[in-house]
Parts: sequence; C-alpha cells; structure tokens
Amino acid sequence: MRKNDYTFAGLLILIGVLFLLLNLKIINFEWLMFILSIGLIVGYFIKGHMGYLVSGLVLLGISLVSLLNQYAFPGVNIKGFLFLWIFGIISLVLYGRQGSRGFLVFGCILPALGTYNLIEELTFGDVSWTLYLLFGIAFYIIYMVGYRKSGIEWPKHLTIAMLIVSLLFLITSKFAVEFKFWKFINYLWPILLILIGVRIVYNIIKLKE
Repeated sequence: MRKNDYTFAGLLILIGVLFLLLNLKIINFEWLMFILSIGLIVGYFIKGHMGYLVSGLVLLGISLVSLLNQYAFPGVNIKGFLFLWIFGIISLVLYGRQGSRGFLVFGCILPALGTYNLIEELTFGDVSWTLYLLFGIAFYIIYMVGYRKSGIEWPKHLTIAMLIVSLLFLITSKFAVEFKFWKFINYLWPILLILIGVRIVYNIIKLKE
C-alpha cells in the first residue's frame, strides 16, 4: 500500500472517531473541526497535497474563532476580529507557499479590517479615522514585501492617500467639522481600488500577448 493510501485511510479513521465522539457528546462541533483541521494539516505534511493544507487552514480558522470567542473572551464579541485575522494569516501562509501577490493583499487587508472591528467593539465615539490608518499600514507592508523590488509603486501611493484621509477624518472627529465632500471620498476610494485592480489585470493580459 502506498503512503498516500495510508494518509487517506488515517484521515477516514480520524473523521469516524471524531463524529463518534460528537455523537457521544464527549466533544462539541467546534472541537471536532479543530482536531480535524490539525489532522488535515498533518496530512498535508505527509502527502504534500495543497488541498489538505487549504481545507485544514480554513477549518482551523473557523474553529479557532469559535473556541477563542467562547473560552478566552466570553464578554466581548471578537468573532469578526478573529475571523479576519486568522484568514489573513492563512492568506499570508498561502502567499509564502505560492508567491501570489493576491494572497499578500488579502493577508494584509483582512487583519487591518479585523483590528478596526475590534477597536469599534472596545471604544466609543467616532474612530473611523483608524480604518484608513490601518489600511495605510497594510498597503505599505504590501509595497515593502511584494512590490518594492519590482519597481511597482501603486501600494505606496495608496499608503499616502490612506494616511492623508485618516488625518483628515481625525481632524474632523476632534473638532466636529463637517465637510460635504466626505461622502464623495467614501465613494471615491473604493472606485480607485477597482480601477487599480482593472489596470493590473489589463497589464497582465498585455504582457501575455
């Protein structure tokens, strides 16, 4: 029997044992997913199949969100923070394995959103300026890690733009100043992201031709 067959048989046994323990009410569903995710990750190191790693990391993220929220922080709703951070880390792991810059972008943006979610949960008042500050930090990391050596500078430009917007929001929140163009800015920066993404896809297609 090949090593791959042993790995698959072992996973089947693990799944069977876990569901038996679930039916006997020895473990709950969150612990079942956590143990199964560890088994899938171990299976990846044995078999080397990327499907095991991806599915294991996804299950690990989902189970850790529930377990940490249940046992470590029972009084605070941190599911959004944990969910985004864990899947951000998963994206960075996949970036390290495959080198795809898309995983790098998700791996930096998702933790930024997660951190903002936690700040909103723990504080009172208008903290919207922190979202743009965190985005600025995320885009700078993206630039330094994945784009600086290639001479591509759009993440650095977005970093500067996010920091400026963050500063403006901080000033208005401190001095209660209202500007009519804030709503325009809230629509403008997502459109700019879309246009940049379309431009990148266009450049890739042109290079392939």
